Amino acid sequence: MKSFKQHLLESKQVYEFKVKVVDELTTCQLDKFKGALERFTLESFSKGTRTPIQETQLDFPAHKNVATTVYDIVVTYPATSFQIHQLAAETMGLSECCIKVRNLKEQEEVEINNAHRTASGESLLTKDYDKEDNQSIVGDSHVMSLLKELGKVKNQGTLYSGVNNELLAKEAPAEKPATVDKNYGTTSPIGSRQVTLPTAKLGKIK
Repeated sequence: MKSFKQHLLESKQVYEFKVKVVDELTTCQLDKFKGALERFTLESFSKGTRTPIQETQLDFPAHKNVATTVYDIVVTYPATSFQIHQLAAETMGLSECCIKVRNLKEQEEVEINNAHRTASGESLLTKDYDKEDNQSIVGDSHVMSLLKELGKVKNQGTLYSGVNNELLAKEAPAEKPATVDKNYGTTSPIGSRQVTLPTAKLGKIK
């Protein structure tokens, strides 16, 4: 059975970050950064992994044709990506736009969002719209197709035969089309008809 001390050690919370910088850091810059991370109780600091030179870096769009270096760090004191980012910029002497810091959850979200990202290199601002007028959706052709669909004969049901044929109708009842009065709406309700007043009949006075 594990002791309380063993459970406490195994349940120790750690905070992992990925620090990405443009180009590569010098030994002096790394030593200063590691020393500053001790305020968060630095657990581990990996050797930098250098990426190939790319024309455009996703995290550094302002820098062209550069390589990046990624460092994995682990601290045991609670820290945020913003705090690590600010600390890295101060100790390394680099501009904040040259550093990108993410925790593991943020890194996973970025990887999911860019899983199917394919850079075509084509500028979307200068690209013409696709030649599509969408008249089949909202134009006159769509109205005509809708009217044709409404004009189709509705299902009148299926006639079944059985022992009660004499009691049932000979054929399924057809729906009568609605009729509209041709004169409806052509006359005004006011002043269109002459009102006939009743005539008073004179009677004999008794």
